[in-house]
Amino acid sequence: MTLATGATVTLDDLRYTVQIRSVAAELVLLPGVNRAEVAIAAGVDVPAAAGARASVELDGGDGTAVVLTGTVDHVERTTSGAVVVVTDAGAALAATRPSETYNGLTGVQVVGKLADLASADTGQVAALTQTAAYVADARRTAAEHVAAIAHRSDAVAAVDAEGRVTVVAWPVGVATAAMRLDREFTSFTTSAHTPAHEFTPVGAGGSGAAQAPDAWVPSTDPLTGADEPDGTRTWSPAPVLRTRSDVDLAARGESSRRGAATARMRATCWLQPARRPGDVVRIDETTDPAQSGPWLLTTVRHELAPGVARTTLAGVAARASDDLLGGLAGALGGLL
Repeated sequence: MTLATGATVTLDDLRYTVQIRSVAAELVLLPGVNRAEVAIAAGVDVPAAAGARASVELDGGDGTAVVLTGTVDHVERTTSGAVVVVTDAGAALAATRPSETYNGLTGVQVVGKLADLASADTGQVAALTQTAAYVADARRTAAEHVAAIAHRSDAVAAVDAEGRVTVVAWPVGVATAAMRLDREFTSFTTSAHTPAHEFTPVGAGGSGAAQAPDAWVPSTDPLTGADEPDGTRTWSPAPVLRTRSDVDLAARGESSRRGAATARMRATCWLQPARRPGDVVRIDETTDPAQSGPWLLTTVRHELAPGVARTTLAGVAARASDDLLGGLAGALGGLL
């Protein structure tokens, strides 16, 4: 059976379909930038310029999905046609270096303020950390600040298909999509890794609430629930964390990422335009339990060209960190 694939690209009020020679879209989690390169045939009028509204849709044969919504970054014009490069809100965040201090705001509110600075819309934002004061300094981009807040909230930051900045809770075993290994993939590789060195966040306040007056007063004792530093653990100062609850939340975020990186996946499948970073994918009809996941997608690349219609996925384990770190420790112990 042959699937009928296709692409639709809209630049301002002009729509292109059969005029498109190829599309390559690279999607990543924040602070990375989603980007699509659209090659349009020679002789076709492409009046779009930098800043024009743009959207990219792909059809892998099972239905159309929006891959990227944003603006034209630039247009390259050659003898073989035009190449339009489209980016989304991630590029606007990456181009913004804030110099702001936010007092007494939640993580949700800080993410909203940072998005406003970049003129970006927000979607679902579940940044649970609370701050007595958050200094958004210009040493980091707004994208890096949003990703850092997500990290401290045990969450994942991304830009969705509609171009909105989102922060969603770190997945713990609940898949949002399912794929079949025997039907949709042309290659599938998993790998197991030793846990990286543990960096445990240590706060700088002694208050029970971020809004309390003593949240500003530095504590004489380390604000952490972690064990003492040793050869496998380092305390990492995080002055923005002023309460024990925020320290514990940030510690879970660090543990989630550390555990997830112990199991990794890379695969190639038929064009699946609905897949994007932040998806949690379960793999069915596997030959090895280690393949089933679920997997948190961190990078997705869609390619459509003559003779090419594929999606490349990369991801990490989307299970509870205790299961990942404990299970790996048990497996390693069994080898000793």
